[in-house]
Amino acid sequence: MKNKEKTEKITETTPDEEASKEMLPLNHLKEAVVAQYGDDARLILDSIDEVEAILLRREARAKGEFDDAKAIIHLSGLSKKYESAGMTPVDALKEVDLSIVQGEMVAVIGPSGSGKSTLLQMMGALDVPTSGGARINFQELSEMNTKELTQFRSQTVGFVFQKFNLIPNLSALENVSIAMESTKMNRQERRSRAAELLKEVGLGKRMSHLPGQLSGGEQQRVSIARALANHPKIIYADEPTGSLDSKTSRTIIQLFDTIRRDFNTTIIIVTHNHTIAKHCDRTVKIKDGRIK
Repeated sequence: MKNKEKTEKITETTPDEEASKEMLPLNHLKEAVVAQYGDDARLILDSIDEVEAILLRREARAKGEFDDAKAIIHLSGLSKKYESAGMTPVDALKEVDLSIVQGEMVAVIGPSGSGKSTLLQMMGALDVPTSGGARINFQELSEMNTKELTQFRSQTVGFVFQKFNLIPNLSALENVSIAMESTKMNRQERRSRAAELLKEVGLGKRMSHLPGQLSGGEQQRVSIARALANHPKIIYADEPTGSLDSKTSRTIIQLFDTIRRDFNTTIIIVTHNHTIAKHCDRTVKIKDGRIK
């Protein structure tokens, strides 16, 4: 009897250990299925994971653990169709639902033509959706007039592009300063703010250099400083490391992470690079215009 009790005591496991035992074979099973059946099986397994994630999010919202009303970015049924005479209509976005909280750094990842850049344009008020709603920084974009949208783009959000989009005959300081010309700041205040930002991104000694005198990574740092010029709540980065080598790319992503932590800025990075996505708080997958 004592031996039996001793054996039962030895084999007793905690709930966490039991869960661990159950999870390990499941992960191995997924790997085995993908190895045998290829990418089609991966798509099915990913879809199962996505449905599970949706159900978990719905459960969290039902319990009051997540409130869409508190999201700095909230898209509801957002769709975009491009139509031209004599051309087949293109559904760039299809019924996109997405919520992002303030201070989050989120990667939007997908293949070319998946709708990544279109999604960024909608969130940045650079284009108008065909249907659905976009509430950005707690403002409904559809309720804004042209003047309000222009002010929104210049003061609420900042943009970083793959090709840097710097003015070639202006210095780094001037490229950042020019982003503040629509504000009430005078010339000296703009230059002082630009200098401060360039120091923040590690270019304190390169302020007078023209874009052509800077490396690719340095030019992207200038564009990030420019994006920060008007104290934006949100930064949208469209393939910000697409023209950079892997080492410089890591530096730029680390800089984004520092900005997010120091200023509580929400950062959305559109990329096709899974390595970059791993540095973000979470990854949103998009394919054929739909969030996966």
